[in-house]
Amino acid sequence: MDTSITSLTLETKSMRSDIAGFQSRETGLEQRMGSLEVQATTSQDRDQNLLYLRSKLTDMKDRSRRDNIRLLGIPEN
Repeated sequence: MDTSITSLTLETKSMRSDIAGFQSRETGLEQRMGSLEVQATTSQDRDQNLLYLRSKLTDMKDRSRRDNIRLLGIPEN
């Protein structure tokens, strides 16, 4: 009987140690997940900014071309 109690005690200690290890891994994973969420948000913001800047650049190119009108058949002087 004494050996079974000792065995159960050792098993309980082992389980507690495993649980503590799982908890520390969970905490680490939660921190990494939070960091990844911040990076994803930052990446989305950059993507939106890039789309805006590309749109602005296209608009500026189009506007600059509007001023360059070619008149064929009319002398420059």
